[in-house]
Amino acid sequence: MKSSRKRFFFVLSIIFIVWIVTLIFALRIPLRRETTVDFSLPSDEHVLELDVSGYGIYVEGQKIGYSISKQEKMEHGIRISEKSFINISAYGKSQEVTTYTVSEADREFTLKTFYSELTSGIHSVRTNGVIKKDSIYLTIESAGEKRSLTLAIGERPFVPASVERVAEELITKFDTIYHYSIFEPTSEKIVDIDIKMSGEEQIELDGKEYDTYVVQVEMLGLESRLYIEKDGKLIMQSSPMGITIKREPLENIADFGKGTEGLKIYETYAIYPKGHIGNPRKTKQLIAEISGVSPDYDFPVDERQAFEKGRVEINIIDGDAQFNIGTMDTLKFKTNLESTPFMPCDDKDLISLATEITGDNDVTREDINELIDWVYKNIKKSPTFSIPYAKEVLKNKVGDCNEHAVLFAALARAIGVPTKVVVGIVYVDGAFYYHAWNEYYWGKWVACDPTFGQYLADATHIKLEEGTLLDFIKVIKLVGQLSITVLETS
Repeated sequence: MKSSRKRFFFVLSIIFIVWIVTLIFALRIPLRRETTVDFSLPSDEHVLELDVSGYGIYVEGQKIGYSISKQEKMEHGIRISEKSFINISAYGKSQEVTTYTVSEADREFTLKTFYSELTSGIHSVRTNGVIKKDSIYLTIESAGEKRSLTLAIGERPFVPASVERVAEELITKFDTIYHYSIFEPTSEKIVDIDIKMSGEEQIELDGKEYDTYVVQVEMLGLESRLYIEKDGKLIMQSSPMGITIKREPLENIADFGKGTEGLKIYETYAIYPKGHIGNPRKTKQLIAEISGVSPDYDFPVDERQAFEKGRVEINIIDGDAQFNIGTMDTLKFKTNLESTPFMPCDDKDLISLATEITGDNDVTREDINELIDWVYKNIKKSPTFSIPYAKEVLKNKVGDCNEHAVLFAALARAIGVPTKVVVGIVYVDGAFYYHAWNEYYWGKWVACDPTFGQYLADATHIKLEEGTLLDFIKVIKLVGQLSITVLETS
């Protein structure tokens, strides 16, 4: 593969960074309000207490951005706002990613309304939400279109900023574990959180020592540590993938290097194996040893991929030539046929395009190959540094592996073909990189790669997870931990 093509394929680790940063600062409020939201707290209500904090955002010790948070306490509740900014560079391309969040809660920090915005270059997604009784009423805007969605909930979720409030309670209840939920806007899901005090620790930050309480937060199976001063102020948070936020003076918050010479994202998270694969795109079998997989990680095993005692064997498989999609039991594939915020396969534009590409006749295997070809040929190859939405990809016709995968999945589902987005690692130019591709059902689950234009994904594609962003987050446990020895290829 030409080295120039390597530049845009492997930005899955960037998506992880963007998403973790979004999770860390989710629902904290931007610098402006969206007037379409029916906020229940009057904007002119007297502010009883105002707190403004600034945090630098670091990856592997290098500052890539900052966040400014504002918390306003009023008689009837609290308004929490935040703007975060990160600048990520990869292979000569630099992209600014900003998140704006606004949330309003009652005096118990229970969420009432919120607005969330994620912008990266030409890509943007905005979400307004109002909570009434046992439901969240959402308006999502992307690709210049708005759609409404209602989610049923049990107890009302809290705002994430309440973590610090809970931490204050933990100081006096050392052995207590708190369980509560937040609304995560990028996946539009309720997320459970466990938080507990784990001790006290003296830390050094910018040459100064602090006595802190250490609070452990578990979310989506991932652990973060909050370091909170004795006065209740958050001073530092360490999160997976080497992501750290540090409290910094507001006057210095925006001081960091930008441009195209920033964090070397690919080199930071690449896996350089022992052994070499001569012609990876033609590889039909791969046998390798993988170390660094924790015993509790559910490594995927299927017809294509076997894994036992640290040894993975991959053999590419084709679909069933006799398979007829018209006789398929669709109830068995409900999850892989459903419309989602990222892959709205019931959207009229996606249905129209899929039908235009494949025709109105019964779906054949050649139709699926034509979808792969269309995505491969019509989506400009470029890093987007954003959360992928199929309608955004269709509108802008630009993207990396993530955009190729979600668009193909949406188009394939639009014509009734069960399809997954999978993530893992793939071998290119002497290293394995984090990557996204697809599987579709044709009597068997068949792996394909629209980014590479492959009808059958080659055997160097090692699957680590499948599903949605909430599932992909599990892969973060492996980032920086894996070592690979190539034993055999053919």
